[in-house]
Amino acid sequence: MLKSSENAVSPVVGVMLMLVVTIIIAAVVSGFAGGLVSGSEKAPQASLDVEIALSDSWNGDYLIPQMTIKHLGGDVINTKNVKLVTKWANETGEYHIASTVAPIWGDESVEYAPSVSSNYTLASLNTHYTGSGSGYYYNEPYLVVPGDMPTDDGCTSLWFGNFLFKAREVMKVSLINTDVGDSDYQNQAKSVIKDASLLTGNELINVQLIDLNSGTEIYDRDIAPEV
Repeated sequence: MLKSSENAVSPVVGVMLMLVVTIIIAAVVSGFAGGLVSGSEKAPQASLDVEIALSDSWNGDYLIPQMTIKHLGGDVINTKNVKLVTKWANETGEYHIASTVAPIWGDESVEYAPSVSSNYTLASLNTHYTGSGSGYYYNEPYLVVPGDMPTDDGCTSLWFGNFLFKAREVMKVSLINTDVGDSDYQNQAKSVIKDASLLTGNELINVQLIDLNSGTEIYDRDIAPEV
């Protein structure tokens, strides 16, 4: 009887061992695959501070915002791989949404400032203005570097989409970008904050910085503009 009982138990033990081994293998494979996915789609982790200040327009008829984004610490953010989204609603609940991404490299060299050229397509740049009879084109927000401006020769590296945003650095959306119009020093392209001239100072502006590789929000906050 003892021999018969041992023979009956052996197949059961064998099946249980096979199940345990299968579960362990499945867990290892799943963990490895999950690690690959999370590693390739991990968004930068950074602490950012956003400020929006409203100023009078050149003729005093409306308010226009200037926005600064400060990198307080954390991972380096490649602006080529992120999207900046702003959104605000007026009294009727209508939303004004704008999205900013990196500029597009084209096949032909074009002039983005007097006697200064690059291959970035003008249509992909969100700031177009004229001053003293000349046209200027670049992409905001631009990286703030003392002594340099985004329209200077060789300064396309300051344009949003072309720089690495590091701790203690600042990028800025200027009054020229948000003041849309046909006069000199008014933006004739797409503002980072849509319909900014309609702001009264009573709205909250939602600002998001989204990692394009993972779809993860690096920053998402409602900002009360300072008047």
